[in-house]
Amino acid sequence: MSCTGPKPLAVLVLAGLALSQAGCVVGIARHQSDLEHYLRNNQTAEALEVVELRRRVSRNKSIYLLDKAMLLRMQQEFEASNTAFEEAKDVIEELDAISLREQAASVTINDLMRSYLPPTFERVLIHCFKAMNYLELRQYDDARVEVLQLDEFLKQQDGFRLPFARYLSGLVFEFNQEPDNALIAYRKAYEAYRDNGRRIPSLLQQDLLRLTDYLGRVDEHRRFDEEFALVSWPTQQRFREQARAVAILFNGLIPRKHSHEILAQSPSDGQMHRISTPFYERRYTRVHSAMLTSDLVANDSELFADLDRHARAALEDEMPAIIARTVARVAVKNRVADEAGEEQPLFGLALNVLAVLSEQADTRAWYTLPQEILVTRLELEPGLHDLQLLLDGSFRPEASPSWQQIQLEAGETVVFGLHWPESYSTLGGGYQ
Repeated sequence: MSCTGPKPLAVLVLAGLALSQAGCVVGIARHQSDLEHYLRNNQTAEALEVVELRRRVSRNKSIYLLDKAMLLRMQQEFEASNTAFEEAKDVIEELDAISLREQAASVTINDLMRSYLPPTFERVLIHCFKAMNYLELRQYDDARVEVLQLDEFLKQQDGFRLPFARYLSGLVFEFNQEPDNALIAYRKAYEAYRDNGRRIPSLLQQDLLRLTDYLGRVDEHRRFDEEFALVSWPTQQRFREQARAVAILFNGLIPRKHSHEILAQSPSDGQMHRISTPFYERRYTRVHSAMLTSDLVANDSELFADLDRHARAALEDEMPAIIARTVARVAVKNRVADEAGEEQPLFGLALNVLAVLSEQADTRAWYTLPQEILVTRLELEPGLHDLQLLLDGSFRPEASPSWQQIQLEAGETVVFGLHWPESYSTLGGGYQ
């Protein structure tokens, strides 16, 4: 049988795919390094230019839109940010029914050939950041619609819980004068923290005590009072007489995925086998606390979400499917190489080498997400206030964002969000 027909063409095609996929992996790493460089230097316009380079790759469209939305949010372009978030939601909805063509490509080449479908925790955060944008725009009705959509989405997720999402929902319901719904959301946040073995933030404790007291949930209030043992907490009457400033710090950057490679040679036929799977690096925030101050009043922050933990859990849940697809690909590629090698050993060797080169782990993710979320709140007298957020207690101007002459009315709450994407990686050899 002649080997001069389609097989040389197959080698060229597979070689092209292998080289393009290797280049794709390098491109993802370079893209992320450039993006982080600009984020560290607060150059969001330049970071957006880096993100725009991804818009031409259709399988990365969801990541492009999510990064774009987050960077626009960092520039306080909240309406444009929500437009991009909504576009991302539409793309993701279409990807829920992934095409047979993409499934086949992921089995025969690698997972990078699939369109990026965000894991559940990333999809929950889309709703959270949209709601945050609406809160900072003071469009409370729109924020309410968003958290209702969030609730519907969470009902479909088989027990997935992100406590901060529930706490944020409670804030939104309070903005809309719905204490009953706020209490339900705060209760779900409490349950999520407790079931995940996490500390219950004192702000959430205060809100639970305040609303169970106000709404006459006597037994529930007593249980919370005994469990929390707070010295004091604001009553609903005081809540209406005072004003509040809430600062939410989106701290650091979510860890990056890297590729773990295992190479082995078959003792029976000498073929090389490559298993390539993703893993998350260890990343550490440079800022550890945020103190909100006004006049002589100050309050330190609390950790409400460690998103890196959710990222690792999502990858751990997906790992069996990733390994199954990887093993299936290796089997398919090496069977083709075996069959070709029976007729022409050099041809089979070439296919085996190209099969190894084309095996690449999918290291894509929504990398403009923060690593953690810190929240702090001040109870203030109604009137004009100058607010300052001291990062790690520092009085350095560059580490002390401020909001001047903020008018607060009795019963009003104002929310401020701040992104501080400084963090460092154990793999990066320093600050990233």
